[in-house]
Amino acid sequence: MAINTVPPHLPDLVIHRIIRLLPTIAAVRMSFLSKQWEGVLSSVPILDFDEGDENDNNLVRHRKFVDNILKRYLELCKKEKQKQLLDKFRLCMTRYLSADATVVNKWLRYSMERSVKELDISLRVDKSYWLWGGLRSYYCLSRNALANANSITTLNLEYMRIKNISRYGSSTDKPIRLLPSLKAMSLKNVHFDTNALLYLTGECPSMESLSLTSCSFANFEICVSNSSLRSFGVKQCKASEIRVYEAVNLESLTVVSSSFELESMIFRECYNLKYMNIFARHLKVFQLDGCYDVKATINAPKLCDFNFEGYLKSEFSLKAPKLWSASILLWDNWDGEFLNFDGPWKHLPRLRDFLGEFKATKGMTLLVSHFKALIFPKEFRETFSSSSPKLLNLKVLDLAMENAPTNMRDKKDLTNSLLWMAPTLQEINQLEYNEELEMYV
Repeated sequence: MAINTVPPHLPDLVIHRIIRLLPTIAAVRMSFLSKQWEGVLSSVPILDFDEGDENDNNLVRHRKFVDNILKRYLELCKKEKQKQLLDKFRLCMTRYLSADATVVNKWLRYSMERSVKELDISLRVDKSYWLWGGLRSYYCLSRNALANANSITTLNLEYMRIKNISRYGSSTDKPIRLLPSLKAMSLKNVHFDTNALLYLTGECPSMESLSLTSCSFANFEICVSNSSLRSFGVKQCKASEIRVYEAVNLESLTVVSSSFELESMIFRECYNLKYMNIFARHLKVFQLDGCYDVKATINAPKLCDFNFEGYLKSEFSLKAPKLWSASILLWDNWDGEFLNFDGPWKHLPRLRDFLGEFKATKGMTLLVSHFKALIFPKEFRETFSSSSPKLLNLKVLDLAMENAPTNMRDKKDLTNSLLWMAPTLQEINQLEYNEELEMYV
């Protein structure tokens, strides 16, 4: 007896509900059986194409995935009269070949035509091709591929190369931002051409979250400048330096680097930074300029040079046994009540704890607005003698003060306080402001 393999005619509403419950690939396969099913695929708000097991090197199965699923769906899309909005598009290939770039580009264009909100692309290169071509085997994301990405709010990219998408040299006089609606971006195993990350983040005026995991960089430099960014994470990336500029709304920063030699971190004008957590096994130079109130945990066994400009509200938990020098510029304006020894001196316990985190350093440059901010009264020293900072390794202190002591008594009180903080001090140098150089020397 013959078996009827054609699905029965069902009301469109029923088919819509079935399609929404099916995985995307299964829904595409169902469309092979009936033209009635073809017409409802465009109504699906989420498209998820996952090739499957990354350990399966069957290229025949890969070609079926590309030809019978990805290309087949695109052919059906040509018949659509009206494209409905797309909430999410996900494409995961585990055996990507360079010949697949054309179909990937077509899918990017199609998803953007449907005003996709969340875009998730992972294109792991086939192992045999990776051994032969390396980074040249990666899909290359260019400016043209993002030309109509206005609607994207979440962008997740994995296993690809990103070109320098600088707007300079564009054919239009005032090219628009590529990703004006983007809020969150996560990049894993992405290789960046020189300055590609800097220009990419510059195209995201609304971005609040950026995550980089196992990424590599042509110039071994992670450089970000974005005023809307609130959260930034870097994990196990191949870079020797991290530089962040003018991230005035950045609140949270996490860096983990244990294998690659990340040696330098520079953060400037991150005024709103609240939390910082850093583990960097090979870090040698750290610079943080412009912080009001940050709580920072820094574990850096090889750190030798530490630089900070900001306010005493900031708190550091520092594990840096090889720290050689620290430069600290405190912006607090100590005047009024702090000019009177009978004042409350509320800042002294915090100053004591702050300086105590640099117990390993052998040399320090310290700049404050008024010398009396560094004078711990005798009563205070006697009360807290058991919990003094104990800067036992500090040998040389370079001291810069906008208001320096002028009489012998004040100079003596200052010296006694400094020796209480660092009993092993051998040399105290008072720096003078050089107007030509605009710095203390």
